Amino acid sequence: MSRFFFILLLVLAAIVRGPLSLLLIVIKNIHPKLKERFDFERKNFLEIDNVCRSNKLDNLVADYCFEVSSEGELEQVRPLIEFFIKKNKRVEILFASPSVESKCLKMARDHQDLIRVLRLPIVTHFFLFQTASKWMSAKKLIFCRYDFFPELLILKFFGVKFILVSAAGKNPSWFKSEVYRLFNVIIAANKKEEQYFQTHFKKAKVNQFDFRIPRIFERIGKSQQTLEAINSLTSYLDFLRLRPKNSNFIMGSAWESDFGILKSNEWRGVLASGEVHLLIVPHDLRPKSIEQMKKHLWDLFKGIPVYEITRMGSDFDPAIPGIVLLNLSGVLCELYTMFECSYVGGGYARSIHSVLEPYLAGCRVFIGPSIHRSTEYDFIAEISPNEIHLLNNPDSFYNLFNLNRMIPPDLSARQCQRLLASEKKEQIIKEIETC
Repeated sequence: MSRFFFILLLVLAAIVRGPLSLLLIVIKNIHPKLKERFDFERKNFLEIDNVCRSNKLDNLVADYCFEVSSEGELEQVRPLIEFFIKKNKRVEILFASPSVESKCLKMARDHQDLIRVLRLPIVTHFFLFQTASKWMSAKKLIFCRYDFFPELLILKFFGVKFILVSAAGKNPSWFKSEVYRLFNVIIAANKKEEQYFQTHFKKAKVNQFDFRIPRIFERIGKSQQTLEAINSLTSYLDFLRLRPKNSNFIMGSAWESDFGILKSNEWRGVLASGEVHLLIVPHDLRPKSIEQMKKHLWDLFKGIPVYEITRMGSDFDPAIPGIVLLNLSGVLCELYTMFECSYVGGGYARSIHSVLEPYLAGCRVFIGPSIHRSTEYDFIAEISPNEIHLLNNPDSFYNLFNLNRMIPPDLSARQCQRLLASEKKEQIIKEIETC
């Protein structure tokens, strides 16, 4: 009976999507966010290079379609996309957030013969003659984590195979539990999640893997090459190499809310003397945010220089101890390889950012308490519980840092993951290809 109501709910949701879209379009001009979303989706018709054109219009059929909500989900499935492209498979990508728009478009333009993308029609569904189901030609749909839109789920009853990547079943609602039953293959985010799905969804092929692991190891292997290509980093990299790794500390994806861990009086002394060097890589690189962060640091550490490094240049002086604020994107993963202690931001706000990158790069990882959305935390806590530290009280950080920095990280579990990653990746891909 539960299954009957779930299917009925999907059908009803699919039916009302059209009228609901019409209502949203009618009222869009009185609601700025709706207008912004409408304009975003309308760009599907404005791309002059056909990257948003449906394969169906050219009598083509894609091998796989990926649905991603934002940049984090694209990074999770990107190794899969790249694998299929190397095998000359056609790929479609549905993406929901403007935050991932530039990356999706770049992928499509770099592989125009094989990749087509579409901004997911949420507001404009049907009434601009665009629906994801009509645009999509693939018979295998790969979801990442969540975003279970009814118009996509209904495709299961039209012969489309469903694959779920980075699956997490923490306290699922009735709706999500029913959704999980639609999937042919489920790739769990960690061992605990794998056990959950194996126990409750026996009809699906269930396995565990994080496709980001081989991608991160690939970036780590090329880290020095990547960093040295940025001229403004040259003198700073030389400075780091001359210091013991345990005397350097990096805050990655940092927010101002994370600065509470630096309020202990001891920090001023070790930073002013140069005993400890601090690098801060902000999550938000907008000029206003950078200036606010600088001001906060000046107030917190009066008299200690706050240097800024951008792609255009650097005011860093290695002779005068100070804090470095790195105002450039795309190299955080590589920078982690030059440190043994890291703090990952977001834990005193909505949720922590990626802890997998610093961990695999060889860092001991410290984080704030907001971990409920992070399957990466669960993964590391399973295999290296002594390498990740949860800071419920920010005031405790200095003592924990000082104690742990004298103990080199245990790299054995990371080396094991490196060896397993390639073999496991091939196994998982075979399950996806044959489902």
